[in-house]
Amino acid sequence: MQAVVIAAGRGVRLRPLTEKIPKCMLNLKGKPMLEHILEKLERAGISEVLMVVGYKREIIEDHFGPEFGRLRLNYFVQKEAKGTAHALSLTESHVEGRFLLTNSDVLTETLNYRLLVQDEDALKPDAVLMAREVHDPWRFGVLKVEGQDIVDIVEKPLPGEEPSHLVNAGIYAFEPDFFQHVRKTPLSVRGEYELIDPIRMCIAAKKKVEYRVIEGTCIDIEHTHDVEAANEMDEEEFPH
Repeated sequence: MQAVVIAAGRGVRLRPLTEKIPKCMLNLKGKPMLEHILEKLERAGISEVLMVVGYKREIIEDHFGPEFGRLRLNYFVQKEAKGTAHALSLTESHVEGRFLLTNSDVLTETLNYRLLVQDEDALKPDAVLMAREVHDPWRFGVLKVEGQDIVDIVEKPLPGEEPSHLVNAGIYAFEPDFFQHVRKTPLSVRGEYELIDPIRMCIAAKKKVEYRVIEGTCIDIEHTHDVEAANEMDEEEFPH
């Protein structure tokens, strides 16, 4: 199975830490965050990674090269920061089947990636989003669910109006036909092509879109204090 890793971000909110390196190369427990992610993808059974790079991409490419362990690495350059859906679109011609997609600023336990890779159910959903439960869902994209099905994603609702405490974790599995929705993604009010829009199209097309709740630790790096908190974790608490 292939994985698409979006590693093109500048990490503006992480300055000054990201003035000289990409966000995904920030040091967590002695190695770049992206290295932790690749290690876990390899353990989960991924064979090839389609890596979308952009900001200071040469640092990533020089560090990892064409292979990492048993993983083959192919690089795709997002020349302008046009959003996650645009980043994913760059890999379409190289995707060969059902694939895993992850942002490079989120890190979780190997078992959660393995769940998406080793799903043996013959009736696989068209899309699976990993979700995490939070006490402040209004800061995120909140899932509106019925059973295991996702029926909508509400971006940053007002406090008290959130449909659940389940939020999008930024780790997914999709069938290749998801790209038909990616190609139709409109420009958002932020001036980007955002992944939430083709996911909503998938739901509107009556495709089966489900969620799985992340088990164990999930690290989401948005601000400098997130980096500090991750580095202060006990080894047992840090994702394995």
